[in-house]
Amino acid sequence: MDEKYFVAKVMYELPDENSGKIKKIREEKLVKGINVTDVEAKVTKKFEGFPHDWRITACSESKIDEVYE
Repeated sequence: MDEKYFVAKVMYELPDENSGKIKKIREEKLVKGINVTDVEAKVTKKFEGFPHDWRITACSESKIDEVYE
């Protein structure tokens, strides 16, 4: 099976340094994987030990088909 690129959307909450209010942080990660399950496992591994609660809110195949380095 060929690997594809997926966009995994991750959300976590952090207290704002100035106001102390909880702030929702949303990030998008470009992940190479075989399928959505594989990508979720890779993101979970990267977030091991992350000090705040987090979750993957979406994961979909990216239109990017190749990356040049």
